[in-house]
Amino acid sequence: MKAENFPRSILRVVSVLKSFTPDELELNAADISRKVAIPKTTTHRMLAALTKGGLLDRNAETGKYTIGPELYILGSLYLSTTDILKAAEPVIKTLNDLTGETVNLSIFDSGHVIVIMKEESKHAFRFSSHVGTVLPAHVSGMGKAFLSELTETELDKLYPEERLQPRTKKTTATKTKLKLELQQVRKTGVSFNREGDHEGIEGIGSVIRDARGKAAAAMSISVPVFRINQASRERLATLARLGTSLISYRLGYRDLANPVGDVEQIRSWWEQNQMIQIPKQVA
Repeated sequence: MKAENFPRSILRVVSVLKSFTPDELELNAADISRKVAIPKTTTHRMLAALTKGGLLDRNAETGKYTIGPELYILGSLYLSTTDILKAAEPVIKTLNDLTGETVNLSIFDSGHVIVIMKEESKHAFRFSSHVGTVLPAHVSGMGKAFLSELTETELDKLYPEERLQPRTKKTTATKTKLKLELQQVRKTGVSFNREGDHEGIEGIGSVIRDARGKAAAAMSISVPVFRINQASRERLATLARLGTSLISYRLGYRDLANPVGDVEQIRSWWEQNQMIQIPKQVA
């Protein structure tokens, strides 16, 4: 898309934000108006809106503006995501190679998961989504892994009503049932989401931790329900735990319950457990 086809107001906002530099951390309205070449009245309106949204911060004494907390959070999220992508990529590719199934990576934001990386299934029959997909956390295996990290109070705040918004007939329908599922996730470190988001697809998820032990991301293996049974489900659950343990290790976290230092350990474990077969597609 050509630059002239972008909304002019958005381009002006971008120009205002980019007017701040390491050499000019504080600017007043006149400085900004001059730098981006827009009228002072327009500048004041934009600055007021950006300040209200937390993207800028205004010093009441000097009248000067600085980068606001919300913009800092967004920047920090980018840095965190970049680190996670680098740490996760070889692990996600390995799990995809071993299973042939779709492997997803996501981050958590305001009760939703955002897919930031994925390796598609190698099978002819597969469920296809894309990077950037946003899902309600309660309908996703990765989302349930994230939700298991929240306290009762945080869950009640996130879900004030007992009934939960359904996506399929098998979506977890109530907050009470969701909390029971999350208790099990906390015990096992693995979440299961059978056809909660898309009919015919089961997701097996687990959380990824940063160096401080905080949930930084989540990973899931997505499998058509006709290609999974209880034995293969347990095998994939262990694989998901090993995979997220390794990604966490690469982020600086040490998982004493599932210590994994490299992808070859995961490959070795998988080969030693080849006697458990994942069902093949029925013609």
